[in-house]
Amino acid sequence: QNYGLTKITDKKVVLEHTNANPNKALHLGHLRNACLGSAIEKILEGVGADVEVQYYVDDTGVQVAHTALGMKELSLEQKENEKFDQFAARVYVETVQKMELSEDLKQKQAQIIEALDKHDGEIAAYVKDLAGKILLENLSTMRRFDIDYDLLVWESDIIGFGFWQKAFEVLRQSSEFIKSEEGKNNGCYVIKNVLGDDKVIVKSNGVVTYTGKDIAYHFWKFNLLGQDFKYKKCQNYPQEKDLYTTSLEGEDSEKFGRADEVVNIIDVRQSFPQEAVKASLKALGYGQQSDQLHHIAYGVVNLSKKTAESLGVNVADNKNSYAMSGRQGIGIMADDLLDKTIAALEQKHPDSFNKEKIAAGAIKYNLLNYNPYSEIVFDLDSSLDINGNSGPYIQYAHARCSSILEKTAGREVEIDDSYALNEQELSLAKEIQYFPQIVKAAAETYAPNLICNYLFDLAKKFNAFYAVCPILNSSEEEFAVRLLLTRATRQVLKNGLSLLGIDAPDKM
Repeated sequence: QNYGLTKITDKKVVLEHTNANPNKALHLGHLRNACLGSAIEKILEGVGADVEVQYYVDDTGVQVAHTALGMKELSLEQKENEKFDQFAARVYVETVQKMELSEDLKQKQAQIIEALDKHDGEIAAYVKDLAGKILLENLSTMRRFDIDYDLLVWESDIIGFGFWQKAFEVLRQSSEFIKSEEGKNNGCYVIKNVLGDDKVIVKSNGVVTYTGKDIAYHFWKFNLLGQDFKYKKCQNYPQEKDLYTTSLEGEDSEKFGRADEVVNIIDVRQSFPQEAVKASLKALGYGQQSDQLHHIAYGVVNLSKKTAESLGVNVADNKNSYAMSGRQGIGIMADDLLDKTIAALEQKHPDSFNKEKIAAGAIKYNLLNYNPYSEIVFDLDSSLDINGNSGPYIQYAHARCSSILEKTAGREVEIDDSYALNEQELSLAKEIQYFPQIVKAAAETYAPNLICNYLFDLAKKFNAFYAVCPILNSSEEEFAVRLLLTRATRQVLKNGLSLLGIDAPDKM
């Protein structure tokens, strides 16, 4: 049962993924992030790592301030049976549009952001409550895809616990962290020579930059800060394993952070800020931690022309692909995509079992079956095709193996050592033995697509074997070998699918 899951590390890995702004429903881009993160978590755990999955909740940012403003100032109402996060998405889009024409709304939004920066007052409490309500809906969506987390880290708690002030004290101990007295950075605190330039950490007006906050967060992750959060267990979030949250009212714990290695799954558009944090750690003398900070800069998800047009995008310029935009309301919601895929399954395969699990597996495989660093052009019609190189194709191979084993239950014969494997039997046996190497490579390169490619090849070879090698109506010598190959194939398919977070059904 543990075939391919060989321990090659015992590191504590802090893995950060999804991190959607808690201002609207999750879309396809967030889903790619989450599927990658969940698969990398399972792959690393499969080779022995102790993985802690963190979800960073940016409840002090501009996006959540937009939604909060709209909730307070616009007269929009939630529709019947509309999820709250999808209602929030409508509020967000309309708020952005109205702000472009209203100085009054811009001033009110600035007041909200100022209150959030100061972590002070009724507005900050309102926004955190709103963010929590949206986050609950977001995590409910993730639960439909069997994706869960260990710790919610709230940006407001980073401020509330005074992490930046403590980080500033740590930074002041380094000769590379100085207050610039001249030039363009006059009056700013900078780290010298980061990526070829002095990196501003605190502006001359005292505002801490994104990089400064992120350095403080990573000091904590690597246990360099000399300070910790307090934590409490979440009681109302929809996942099977225990979920904790940072909290000013929580309790002390040494369970979280303290990483040997940090992996951040954040899209390619954030490559420079991530590189700046990594280079800053090195410049400050934390070379080991810098080397163990890894950014999976996954490619963004764009929409095919046909899919974009179906969502109301003007495609008169005839481009091959179109970007999603939360500000304009252009995109595919994760919940909607799953519902559409389930409906397509019901139409094409009305008698199939486990439709939601099969649909979730189809979507996950579709998003994981690419090099993480490549962009995806997503076509809705193609995503609903479950034939060919797809999750259901592999799930069906597993179900076929299970059916054979069920029909042959109780029939056991010994393998004849003199039996010579035929071409299909030998090809399948060779493919099975590659699995441990594939898992090791996927863990070392954070590349779930390697497992996708392997499982598709294995399923194809099993189907070719099945087509020409009868099992039930075979000689005793043939039966013994073919039954063993079927058992081994089923186990490897199950192990591989589990590493991708995809269900391995016995019936379809």
